[in-house]
Amino acid sequence: MTQTEKKKVIEKLVDVPKAQKRHFWGREIKSLNELQKLYPEDEFWRGISFTQKFDTLIILRSGYYSKELKNKYNRFKYNIPAPTDIELGVKSGEDYPNPPQNTTLRQFLS
Repeated sequence: MTQTEKKKVIEKLVDVPKAQKRHFWGREIKSLNELQKLYPEDEFWRGISFTQKFDTLIILRSGYYSKELKNKYNRFKYNIPAPTDIELGVKSGEDYPNPPQNTTLRQFLS
């Protein structure tokens, strides 16, 4: 992932301050690189979103949001298993005798 793409990901997840951007970008790029070691899929990072923007990406490295990030990554990587076909063997045993059902009220009461 290029630096420009990383900046776009950070801008999508974090509120960028108006001043002291040099320190901010260094810290956030470092945090994103650490998170990318845990979750290496670039498409995951391009598509991830949360309901609110954070102050910093450090929030995603521990606690509640770490679990949320892990859940989002697991949902991203989930593959639906292929359905298995069940092969039926030869029938064994006798059929179950189904007793006749009462169809009218008179038959039910007698």
